Amino acid sequence: MNPSPSWKEAFHALNQSIAILAVDGTVAYINRTWVNRARLFGLSPFWDRPGNNLLDYLRGHNHHLQQEAVQELFKHVSLVLGGALPAYATELCLTVPQGDHWFLAEVTPYGEEGQLPQGLVVTCTDITRLKEQIHKMEHDLSHIRTLRGLLPICAVCKKIKDEQDIWSTIEAYLIRHTHAEFTHDICPDCIRALYPKYAVFLDLPSEGEQ
Repeated sequence: MNPSPSWKEAFHALNQSIAILAVDGTVAYINRTWVNRARLFGLSPFWDRPGNNLLDYLRGHNHHLQQEAVQELFKHVSLVLGGALPAYATELCLTVPQGDHWFLAEVTPYGEEGQLPQGLVVTCTDITRLKEQIHKMEHDLSHIRTLRGLLPICAVCKKIKDEQDIWSTIEAYLIRHTHAEFTHDICPDCIRALYPKYAVFLDLPSEGEQ
């Protein structure tokens, strides 16, 4: 039986980018996923090394992130370190030459229970694909209109009365209230009623039935 993997092996194998920081922001430990993603996005190869300060780096090199998001991050990090917040999570958009990448950044304190934190665990989960799917769903939903409620329809001519008490044909009403478009044809029942001499063609077998 193989021995159980060490926590370090599992730590580096995670798909999340994880950094363990001292209270001043100095990097104590960082996993390979974080390092590899930083290199992939062309970020500085030095800031993510143990002994460097992640918070100082973000203060001086935040051009890859939205300024408002960085300010909110620092404000809440201070609250977490002060014990006013148990943890903090936010979505960050990283703008790099490869395009925008979204991450769920979570800041969690660690230390003795009942005392101020001894440091922070920062995790970044890539949610770019999820954000793209949400954007696509929102785009698709914006092109869908749903009709609800009772629609007054004439029992004779089949016109529909709209919210302004105006009677319109079904086609005109649906065009105004949905994204549907119409093309006209004649159903078999109407052909038999209006053009009986052509009705015989309706009873001929189709090509697939011959």
